[in-house]
Amino acid sequence: MNRTEYMAALRRALSVLPEEERASALRYYEEYFDDAGPENEEKVIADLGAPEKVAGQILADYREVTPVPPASDNAAPQQKKRRWNGINPWLLVVLVLLAIPIGIPLAGVLIGLIVTVFGVVLSIVLMVLAFAVVVPLCLLAAGVILCGMSFVLWSMPASAVMTLGCGLALFALGVLLSLLIIKLCILFVPPLFRAFVALLRWPIDKWRGRTHKNGGDTK
Repeated sequence: MNRTEYMAALRRALSVLPEEERASALRYYEEYFDDAGPENEEKVIADLGAPEKVAGQILADYREVTPVPPASDNAAPQQKKRRWNGINPWLLVVLVLLAIPIGIPLAGVLIGLIVTVFGVVLSIVLMVLAFAVVVPLCLLAAGVILCGMSFVLWSMPASAVMTLGCGLALFALGVLLSLLIIKLCILFVPPLFRAFVALLRWPIDKWRGRTHKNGGDTK
């Protein structure tokens, strides 16, 4: 074995070292051969011993400072244990149990608030219906009744004419009020109905959007 073969064998034996450390060790033995001269290569090789022995000593010294990487680059990588990043199931159960005493009163308050709002809205709707339906009907009915009574009072022309006039006026007012209410319903009822439906759908749409977003993040 000559110098070139010795250094090649030593390089292979030190392949587990980092590049910088390997180059430093090889440079040291290159200089050792240079100092001895070409005529003493065989003596140097005999003094140093086998390249594997020299490499073993270098690796032993290196292990005292820092761990040596695995000997084979083709070694199968260790599989990392998968960790569940969610909440611990037992912790979740404890949180649910602790939240029950608080959640039930809050649910009762929420239900009461919903019922109250529904009652107020229903009262307003009934008042509007009473004004929009009952008042025009009362005016129309009163006008018809007064017009009918005027025919009974023809023995007293003045009273009959006055009664007929009041009946026609009430009937006309009822017709005008009915037309006005119909016009207002055409203008405002559809937008109010759409706004009410949108208000009811808002929590559902909000929940669906959050669900889709979370589903997209988990991919």
